Formats: sequence, C-alpha cells, structure tokens
Amino acid sequence: MKELSKTGSGSLLQTLHADLQTPAPYSSDVLLLQTYVAGTTHTAGLEELEPFLKPGDRLDLVRIPDNPSDPNAIKIYTRDRVKLGYVPRKENHILARLMDAGKLLYAKILSKHWQGDWLYIDIEVYLNDD
Repeated sequence: MKELSKTGSGSLLQTLHADLQTPAPYSSDVLLLQTYVAGTTHTAGLEELEPFLKPGDRLDLVRIPDNPSDPNAIKIYTRDRVKLGYVPRKENHILARLMDAGKLLYAKILSKHWQGDWLYIDIEVYLNDD
C-alpha cells in the first residue's frame, strides 16, 4: 500500500483527481433541436432571397409572446433582419420558455430546397450559454 500512496510529486489522490478532471468544452453552444422553418409560403420576396441563403448561415430567433394565434411564437430572421418564418408550433414551447428566461437561442441553416411554392429550410437551433 505504501507504493500506492506515493507518486513522484504528490499523493495518489492528487494524481487520480488530476486524471478525472472534466475537460473544458470547446464551445458553449448547445444543439437543442433540428427542425424546419414554418410559414415560408407566407414570406414575401422569398424567391429573390433564396439564392443568398447558404448552409451554415446563422439565423436570429425572436420571441413574439403577444402573437394572438400562438403565445409561444418564435420568429426566424436572417442576420439582415429579413423574416423567414417561424419555429414550428409543435416544437416551440420549450424554446419559448428558455427565451423567456433570458437565454440566447439562434439557428443555423442545414439545407434548403423547393417543394412546389414552399421553400423547405432545414435548421438546427442552438442555445448560447456563455
């Protein structure tokens, strides 16, 4: 047992503790959800905007608590403040609670393609926890 309690520069407990340290995360952004942008068929000028939307583009999420049809509504904007649509209603309630608590959420475009007159934009929603 004497050999176990001795390590060159410190105790076995110190060595084990150092080995068990949790590494610092590389990013404070946490992926919360993969979804799509709802309501793009109601966005004016989307045909002109679509060529400028690229995978990896960051999108802003803005809480709209006074929306009469959905109290958990979250609008999705480009970084240039052009409205794309909404987080789908079936997936917005937890995100709305996080935003109401002051958490910063944003999205990134994964892919896009046209389905008739609907621009399907696949996104990931992140929590920035700096």
